[in-house]
Amino acid sequence: MFSLVFKHILVAVIAVGVLSSCSRTQFGVVDQGSIKFNETEIYANFFKIESSTTSYEQPQLESNETQLAFRVTMPDGTNVSGLETGDFSIIENSVPVNNFLVQSQSTTTKQNVDIIFAVDITGSMSPTIESAKTRLISFVQNSRAKGNHTRMCLITFGDRTVKNCDRFYDNNPADPTTQSQVDELISEISKLKALTGISDPGGSDLHENPMRALIDASKAPWTDKSQRFVILITDDGFLYSPGNQGDVGSLAPRYSEVANAISTSQMKVFAATPSRAGYNRPFQGSPGVVEASQGEWFNFNDLIAGTITLDTILDRIMNRVQTTYLANYAIDENSGIDPTLALGKRKIEILLKNGASATVSIVSTQSNLPDGRKPYPKKFKLADKNIRRDSVRIKVNGEWVNSGVRLTDKNEVEFDKAPPARAKVEFSFSYKDLKDSVQIAPIILKDANLDPESIRVILNGIDALPGDIELAKTLEGFISVRLSDSVLSANDPYSIVSNGGLIVQVAKK
Repeated sequence: MFSLVFKHILVAVIAVGVLSSCSRTQFGVVDQGSIKFNETEIYANFFKIESSTTSYEQPQLESNETQLAFRVTMPDGTNVSGLETGDFSIIENSVPVNNFLVQSQSTTTKQNVDIIFAVDITGSMSPTIESAKTRLISFVQNSRAKGNHTRMCLITFGDRTVKNCDRFYDNNPADPTTQSQVDELISEISKLKALTGISDPGGSDLHENPMRALIDASKAPWTDKSQRFVILITDDGFLYSPGNQGDVGSLAPRYSEVANAISTSQMKVFAATPSRAGYNRPFQGSPGVVEASQGEWFNFNDLIAGTITLDTILDRIMNRVQTTYLANYAIDENSGIDPTLALGKRKIEILLKNGASATVSIVSTQSNLPDGRKPYPKKFKLADKNIRRDSVRIKVNGEWVNSGVRLTDKNEVEFDKAPPARAKVEFSFSYKDLKDSVQIAPIILKDANLDPESIRVILNGIDALPGDIELAKTLEGFISVRLSDSVLSANDPYSIVSNGGLIVQVAKK
């Protein structure tokens, strides 16, 4: 039944393998539009094995460069646009800043937008997660197409943080080499799923621990001078100390810890949650996390009902970015201002000239030297997964590095001598485990009338065992086909390594 399509794809895989003797093998996801289906087949795709890449840029420490993100609003809340440098004055510690430049994000994409998707993965969240995956991937692709420079990371949680944000995936449309990071990010999003049964991280208590997830998010490797957003999604309340620790004890944070993490990181929380004190209302005499972070709140019930979607939240973030002004200046170029002071000791004001009645609100204050002058970094994190040590390749400013470096037990590349200021440091490497090496995408069967009992799934020409696939319904009523961990296990039951990837076919019985 599947011989025709399978042979077509297999020939392509073999052909790529033959060419690998002359150049590096590049496996690509098969375009469904180019596959010839027989009358029973409804889906076919080839998911590649690919190495991973990540990159860093060394900061410039010789000059204390400051960036202020701010918004201008009229008394009725309307955002004011079209203002220029000459419309403002800046004062730092009572000293005028004479040399500065103001730009609007609506006309420039120079500032990175870092977004963490922090999602509750307890069992009750399954339909929400399945729908969110498609919209997240669409946002990643559309933001690149529109020329927006974004970076995204995932955090998952229940009673504790299950997956932390150790690395952002760079989606820079001006740099074609970041496409590989985009592909890996899409694969990570595709693997996202709610955990049920004994794997459910929700524990026996009623609430989850999103506040601990926010604290963990504040410690993420944010880009210097980026606008920072956390999309928090949960259908439940939160654990806290003292008084509501649930099963996790001191892992439930004090609310003051959460407020401090938000203030220190300057991240904005866009929350889709129930209406609760601590989320969208004051808690213990302090503003909720949305107000404290100058974020926005969305009712989780509206998300379930379809009144809003994840697209709504993502659009609001981009609207926030595009109505934000950026003021940049170097302290060294303005006499009378101390470049050695930490941000906490710098009082900065932005004023509108000509007595305008609008209000200027500083959204974030960032510096490449927030704590003073520090040594250039020598260690660079590659990933939080197992890496094949012999696969690591390193470039600094486009030149291969073959000595003076080592890989630590924490998957960090450590240089004997730190790369110079503003150097681009690039890494490529392969994951040790098969489950991390195969880049997959969502398998959505967009036929609302399709009966799950009427389909069969074939993996590299072999009928999938019942325990190797999971079928779930999305909010739209479509069937989502998920691959179980056993498919990508070390014993490789479907010969993925020898095929250079995984051919997935779905057909009617």
